[in-house]
Amino acid sequence: MKTLTRLAVSAACSVLVLGMLLSLAGSLGADVSPSDVVAALRSAVAALVGVYALCQLVQALARAQRARVLLRASLPPEAPVPGLFRMLLVTFVRGACADMLPARIGELSYVAMLNRGCAVPAADCLSSLSIGLLFDFLALLAVLAVAVPAAAQGLSLVGSMVVLAAVCAVGVALLFFALPVAAAWRWERFALFRWRPVAALVKLARDVAAAVVAVRRGRVAGRVLALSLAVRAAKYAGLYVLFVAVTRPLWPALSRASVPAVLVALIAAEGAASLPVPTFLSFGSYEAGGLAALTALGFPAGDSLVAMTAMHLLSQVVDYSLGGLAFLVFSWGAPGAPEKPDRKAKPIQHSAFSIQHFLPLVLSIIFLFLSLLFAARQARAIQKRGRLTAPPRGEAVEPTPAEAAARDAMLRAFGGRIVWSSNRSGSHDIWILDGPGAQPRRLTRSTFTDTYPRFSPDGTMVAFSRSTEPWVSQRNFDKWDTWVLDLATGEERLVATNAYQACWCDTNALVFVRAGGTQLVRAATGGEKEEILLESGVPPLGDGDLVTLPDAQPNAAPSGDRVPFLFLLTLRGKHRATAEFVPGTGFRDVSGQLLSDIAGGCQMVWRGDGIAWIDHPGRMKNAIYTMAGRGHSPAEVLLDDPGAWSHEYFPRFTADGRWLVYGASTGKHEQDSADYEIFLWDTADTNAPPARLTFHTGNDCWPDIR
Repeated sequence: MKTLTRLAVSAACSVLVLGMLLSLAGSLGADVSPSDVVAALRSAVAALVGVYALCQLVQALARAQRARVLLRASLPPEAPVPGLFRMLLVTFVRGACADMLPARIGELSYVAMLNRGCAVPAADCLSSLSIGLLFDFLALLAVLAVAVPAAAQGLSLVGSMVVLAAVCAVGVALLFFALPVAAAWRWERFALFRWRPVAALVKLARDVAAAVVAVRRGRVAGRVLALSLAVRAAKYAGLYVLFVAVTRPLWPALSRASVPAVLVALIAAEGAASLPVPTFLSFGSYEAGGLAALTALGFPAGDSLVAMTAMHLLSQVVDYSLGGLAFLVFSWGAPGAPEKPDRKAKPIQHSAFSIQHFLPLVLSIIFLFLSLLFAARQARAIQKRGRLTAPPRGEAVEPTPAEAAARDAMLRAFGGRIVWSSNRSGSHDIWILDGPGAQPRRLTRSTFTDTYPRFSPDGTMVAFSRSTEPWVSQRNFDKWDTWVLDLATGEERLVATNAYQACWCDTNALVFVRAGGTQLVRAATGGEKEEILLESGVPPLGDGDLVTLPDAQPNAAPSGDRVPFLFLLTLRGKHRATAEFVPGTGFRDVSGQLLSDIAGGCQMVWRGDGIAWIDHPGRMKNAIYTMAGRGHSPAEVLLDDPGAWSHEYFPRFTADGRWLVYGASTGKHEQDSADYEIFLWDTADTNAPPARLTFHTGNDCWPDIR
């Protein structure tokens, strides 16, 4: 019962800490999701992971030899010392158990195995363990002295070195001087120390002190320090190689970090894992230490968190595999265990059922459940910001003769042009299809992400969003600028910074989303002063309301409004709704009630005088819904394709509402990474199915039609 309770509490603490780290990374603008950790594990360089395992073997050999040196110095000359192979097995098991309990209490497995499996007195086990740990700190101090100055970059760890030096000095004083002096006292003069349990502890302390004095007199400090330095060198060499193995495929900038900088992060992670925080296998605390150091050294929070988590998982897999195998070998050949005293067996006492016995376990499970909910919520919130890395570019597929004929026939009947965003060239660029028999043509050639193209009212220009970093998920609203492309000349012009999802008011003005969706802004293409039309927290928007996907249309309503344009918007955040917005007036009811009839929809667009949007249900969750006019007409399903491509998304219509272009997948939803294909449909001929225009396994998204 106690074991289950402890495991539940440890797991809950780990989940809670990892959830807090996800929240912290998200608040710093990072894009992190659990799938990124899986991707990092899958893409890790296998050969470098093997090098890490080899370094672990070298480290274990140095630890084992150091333990033998210490035991040979403390044991009587006639007492046998465990052989190198047996000591190596003990060292591997100790390494696996060290993280099982907080504050490195798992190190005591070393004492248990040597005492019970190799007949080494407990006092000598404890003395060699204590001295080995002290020399580990001394070797760590030497590593820090080399790493910290080279990894400064504005991060001062001199204070940490001073604290570690003080810990080493105090440790030497306590272990080699204070302990022998304290053990020599006549504690038996006090009644408390004549009590059998306390007297046994005093005897053990005296035996440990005698073993420590024997080691001090054995003059082995030089060899022990040299072996401790070898332990640290092998350990951090392996961890550095593992860090590169994880970061090289996905985060080249991190993989090129200097060795001292990575060493500082690894030492910080190890130090955090050693804190008395009851995390499970140090998950959460280890990542927190490494994340703090890497972000302080200037590396992105999201990349650092995912890299440290993936690296920790890989190291645990290797360490526990080696430790488990070593324990099996040690158990199969474990002669020499000290004889147990013959005690008369006592019957097991079964206590009556009591809720008090189960209450700690129940509370621990509740704590674990709540922690899982918290972490899942944080992971979901960050996952909504999209992928951390660009999706694969995919490859072209050959249409069947029937698909090619349907495409060409639909394009001939349509006679217009279609633009969209596609990653078929590597990064997302703007592509165009402008006639039957024509091949998709690339309009932009940036190494950044170009998306959300929109034709100008006169058809001569295309406005689009361009990321400010090479890859930014289209779910992330914070890292975009708005550009305009002249279709005749190919000239690109920056119109507004920190501007996303632009639509045209007229040939000379755009409206776009800014500041993560908290503002709707109008700007002239000539660079005149911008005007904020909507802002979160300013009526008619409430606190937490976010604006997305604006779509403009000239105001032809007979209501006497003097506003030249109306907007359709999708609201997210505190409220989920689709709405019609009149600048200077506010939101107007669509289908009677703004927040009821179509509250679950998104991507609301004009369809002539009516509207259309994406909503549920549908064959593959999504379908395209429509409503005639802007009054109280009933909503109806316009398109829910019965074929394989039935997850509809990105609807856009010609000005008269007849022709529909949209994207569709076979079920996957993620807008900038799933295999969406572009389709064209004549809504005036409902007997003819939509025609597929693109044939590529990459991502094709956000089309527009003219």
